[in-house]
Amino acid sequence: MALSPTDQCIVLPFQPGTAQAFNGTGLALHFLLGNVLVLHTGLKEMWFGWRVKKIFPEKASFQHYCRHAANQLDLIQVSRSQKVRFWLYGSYADTSIKLHFFDGETPEADHPPADLAITLDDGLVGFRSQLIQWLDSLGRPMPEDQVTASLWPEAISREGLDAVGRALELFYVYSAYGGDGPLAVSPFKKAAATAPDSFMAQDLYGWAPYRNRNYKAARGAFLTSLRINPAGAGAMSGMMWCGVYDKDLEEALFWSGRKADVCRQDVQAAREAGRRRYAKANP
Repeated sequence: MALSPTDQCIVLPFQPGTAQAFNGTGLALHFLLGNVLVLHTGLKEMWFGWRVKKIFPEKASFQHYCRHAANQLDLIQVSRSQKVRFWLYGSYADTSIKLHFFDGETPEADHPPADLAITLDDGLVGFRSQLIQWLDSLGRPMPEDQVTASLWPEAISREGLDAVGRALELFYVYSAYGGDGPLAVSPFKKAAATAPDSFMAQDLYGWAPYRNRNYKAARGAFLTSLRINPAGAGAMSGMMWCGVYDKDLEEALFWSGRKADVCRQDVQAAREAGRRRYAKANP
């Protein structure tokens, strides 16, 4: 089935299975797959972080969803209210994730779930390859060049996954519901120190000082993450926004165009959008 690039897809945080104690793995791997799907040229970019408070109006409901398998979403209702067609959701155990696909246009359709083995010894390349093969079997193939870009080696341990996921939960909570004072950076530093060669850890570390308007520190982390994963579209967005808010027009335009090129979008149109963002932020 041909896809329109206007079709949006959100990857929900993966929940602990019924016999699985909560740790950060489900959130970390949700973050990883979001960074894969942003490269899928058949889908419109749609990060879960943009919609946290709209899907979960209260902080407690969000945290309960992340931490307890019994807390489920009414995806038919949520898909309609958010006007998002596709949703990936599932549950994790020590060695695998049970992944489900929901299509809001055909909610009655029965899509076979996938059991994705968590393969840390190969940098989670096999884990992501299983996802891509599963999407292909559902009639939603990813172009070959984008497949290659999405399979960077993600060097991370189980301790690293836990640290990244817990830091990501804090970031979502702070961004969606606020907090007292600046965002605490120490959990993000811990994740980056635990997994220094992980794109996810370094990219996420960049967003913490960015949230606190420390753009110099944010740039350093984003650039480190991009040396690990040159197709890190999320980190490129971070670099673009650093340029916008730090009043560096050339930086904002460069990273707007670079991200568009990586995502196989119109580079000139993206640079013009970056110029408009800059002008709006710096009247």
